[in-house]
Amino acid sequence: MVRANSKGLLEIVRETAEKHEIKWHLYDDESLLVNSFKDMAFDYQSYDIEIHDVKGDTEAADLAAKDIHSGRASVLMKGLISTGTILKAVLNKELDLLDKKVLSHVALFDIPTYHKPIIISDAAMNIDVDNEKKVNIIENAIEVAENLNINKPKVALISAVEKVNEKIHSTVTNDTIVKADLFSNAIVDGPMSYDLAMSATASEIKGYKSEVAGDADILIMPHIDAGNVLYKALTVSAGAHSAGIITGLKVPFVLTSRADTKVEKYNSIKLALQMLN
Repeated sequence: MVRANSKGLLEIVRETAEKHEIKWHLYDDESLLVNSFKDMAFDYQSYDIEIHDVKGDTEAADLAAKDIHSGRASVLMKGLISTGTILKAVLNKELDLLDKKVLSHVALFDIPTYHKPIIISDAAMNIDVDNEKKVNIIENAIEVAENLNINKPKVALISAVEKVNEKIHSTVTNDTIVKADLFSNAIVDGPMSYDLAMSATASEIKGYKSEVAGDADILIMPHIDAGNVLYKALTVSAGAHSAGIITGLKVPFVLTSRADTKVEKYNSIKLALQMLN
């Protein structure tokens, strides 16, 4: 974890070290971390926790990226550091940590009103998404689904409406991708509105026929605005539990918001570890 010195983050370190025997590398000011652990009455030296003494964000991110490159650590986690700083370190071409063409944010949700877990992408990473980049985002999401033992996932390409409308760019993009028939390892359909993807009842009322409708495993959002709003609406207002990682690197990258709960951060770590299997 890069820049770990906060009570909430260190509580997660303690709990996962005690209960799950996870080995931690913490990149931060050593004296601050030691004092924080003392305040918590936690003897970190009795567990597999290694502190790497650094004095600034850039040094912390660079050292963590080098340890990922060397194989010393197998999962990267963002702490109290800007996303830009840590991305700059891991995208250093000399370290060769990029595994896919595009990095994308993949979130796994447990929604009380939906009958199974669902993946949503991209809610936090890509701003300008053309056809090629959207295909890469779909590929990354499918890979996560496969790691979760979801075979041939059903992928809904979300738009405001299900009919192609030249004035709504995502409907054109989604229609083009579906017609290209690029994915043998998934069932991909769209453009599709959110209600059709998530509700068999809505699909029946509207007479919408699709293997994906009402049974989607993955929602690919039309752009980051829609993805981010849906992510926060589900967690803040709909009682959903979530986990989120960045995909596209050679190792899972846990990226959580400062406003995420401890449970959501814990879930994100668990998801990242599942990607190692």
